[in-house]
Amino acid sequence: MLRFIIRVTCCCLWLGAVQAAGSIAPEPAFDGSPPPAPPLRAADPTPETLSATELPPPALQAGERPSALEAEVARLRSRALSAEPQPGRVAREQARASWLLGLLYLHGIGVTASPAEAAVWFERARALGEPLAAAGLAWCEIDGCRTAPNPAEAQRWITLLRRVDLPRAQYLQWLVDERLSPLHLATPGLRGEPASAPPAPDRQLLLSAARGGNVHARIELGFESITANRPAEALEHFRAVASRSQAASANATLLSERLRITPPARSPASAADAFARAQRNHRGEGQPANFVEAIRLYRLAQSQGSEPARRMLELIFSRPGPDGQVDVAWMQQLAYLNLVSGVPALDSTTVRRALRREPTPLFDMLPAYLRK
Repeated sequence: MLRFIIRVTCCCLWLGAVQAAGSIAPEPAFDGSPPPAPPLRAADPTPETLSATELPPPALQAGERPSALEAEVARLRSRALSAEPQPGRVAREQARASWLLGLLYLHGIGVTASPAEAAVWFERARALGEPLAAAGLAWCEIDGCRTAPNPAEAQRWITLLRRVDLPRAQYLQWLVDERLSPLHLATPGLRGEPASAPPAPDRQLLLSAARGGNVHARIELGFESITANRPAEALEHFRAVASRSQAASANATLLSERLRITPPARSPASAADAFARAQRNHRGEGQPANFVEAIRLYRLAQSQGSEPARRMLELIFSRPGPDGQVDVAWMQQLAYLNLVSGVPALDSTTVRRALRREPTPLFDMLPAYLRK
């Protein structure tokens, strides 16, 4: 027993000596506090030396890269503003570049839209010998690129344009006449007399421009046909220039859809005949009045597409008699009501609002690769 006690005492003394020498780490105290941070080594950077500059730069976003259109604008500007104008091919290239820059600024393609800047480029193109620049200068007078619109001042540029693009000159002349028409209407007559009727824009100019291939004249004829309730004719006008005009193409698509969903018109002759017979029975023309037969024939005419017949039936049944049947006195009052003026099958006003024109009469002069 004594020997066992001596051994235990020796072990305890040995363990105490080892702990004092630091060979074995003491058991951690579980008091809930976090362990101390390890000391910084010489090779470790301090927090102050870490910065974002050590990270790789972010990749360039797609929107920050110059687009092909922006690059083309820069190329045209460099060409237009190259050294002093020179004769021959270089001068023609400078003039062409200036002309295209004017069109780009006018329509806001690749640059911020600025009609005033467009006018400057048109003038430069004209000075360098670009004959089509007359179209740009004429439009600036008509629409007012830098000052108030002054269509009358466009005349000299239109005269110059006739030599190189007659259909466009004819369309611009028609446009000038149209813009000036309200001014004529507002001009009072002398001595208090009423002013004479304003001269209507020469439609022959519009027709000639369209026959010559002008896109905008064709689109305008399409609008005229819609107003006159001739949608099939309007569709032909739009289709004729759809390959050269996004607006005309969109109009043709819209009109085709409207015509497809519009019920086909009944035979106008049959509807008109039924309506005429209904009126004879209603009025008693050449025969005794027969309201029952008149109503039957009005319904027949309505089923064949007669708008006046539909309106007459609405009126007849809008005021029934005390017994709920047809009021004979009311029928007699309606007998001579004129309802012949019909309503178009297509709502031309709604369709017209949905149709488009090109932004300007010069839009088609942009090369296809620059158009949006």
